[in-house]
Amino acid sequence: MRFGIYPGGPLGTDDGTVLGSTPDDPGKALHLIDALRGDAAFHVRAYAGFTDDRDPGDTTTQAPGDALAYTTTGCRLDLVLQFQSASGDVEGYRRFVRTMIDAYGPLLDTVQVGEEANVTDNPTLDGYYPRAPEAVVAGVLAARDLVRERGLRVAVGTNTTVLFGDPGYYARLVSTGGQEFRDALDYVGLDAFPGVFAPLPPDADSVGACAWLLAEHRRVALAPAGLDRLPLHITEHGWPTGPGRAEGHQADMLRAMVTAALDPAAGVASYSHFSLRDATADGSLFGGFGLTDVGYAPKPAFTAYAELVRAHA
Repeated sequence: MRFGIYPGGPLGTDDGTVLGSTPDDPGKALHLIDALRGDAAFHVRAYAGFTDDRDPGDTTTQAPGDALAYTTTGCRLDLVLQFQSASGDVEGYRRFVRTMIDAYGPLLDTVQVGEEANVTDNPTLDGYYPRAPEAVVAGVLAARDLVRERGLRVAVGTNTTVLFGDPGYYARLVSTGGQEFRDALDYVGLDAFPGVFAPLPPDADSVGACAWLLAEHRRVALAPAGLDRLPLHITEHGWPTGPGRAEGHQADMLRAMVTAALDPAAGVASYSHFSLRDATADGSLFGGFGLTDVGYAPKPAFTAYAELVRAHA
């Protein structure tokens, strides 16, 4: 299993706002990430968005703000290239994908084209913007072409969530992009948060619930599109602490998802935790996803993740 983490705190919420005003501290984050990974291969997840007013030469990431700062001790990048063009500029996005891969190529582990583009009602996610499915297809093909041209060892993929999006989304992508699109993908990603937005029953088998979610996603979303042959990457997973949400249960849910993902039948090749630190200390649902609090003090789930990485990386 390949492991990783989103190293920041700020995140997008379900109403389209960005939560978390405390600046990230890359030095503190790297110290903790090195403690998590030991000597294992590990990736850090970074998000960069294409918008209509983005300068064509701008290669910065937005979350975290300086992705390169998190690669200085040997981590590689899981780079997410979001399509957030209000005008539906697919060609501009295609150029953006090529520009970003050229900029970060030697440090890339994976390139994810689009972020939850099957969700259409949240402006922090790509499906909200016109022509998003076309952009994802164009971006995947552009990424594949450039990776081949440059001789890079970079996996190209895209992702969805099971929560608020249409499970028929992948079938529509394949209808648009055809076999060329299928062949360009090395993996498909899944943002999965079982027990967060739809609480599990108190006596639920957490491992069983996570295993069911992974299998059902493959059956309902991937198989009809002919993509069930591909490895699955869990691109975001977490469970927030806060009032009524015990830190011990966060650790239990992390163990449950990783245990389910390690089953060979799940076909999971990569797991990324969301996120390293809390976005806020206000007790809100979205504020508490971190393995540490806002000030980088570890929670029990931090130790649990370190143990899992050491055992299974």
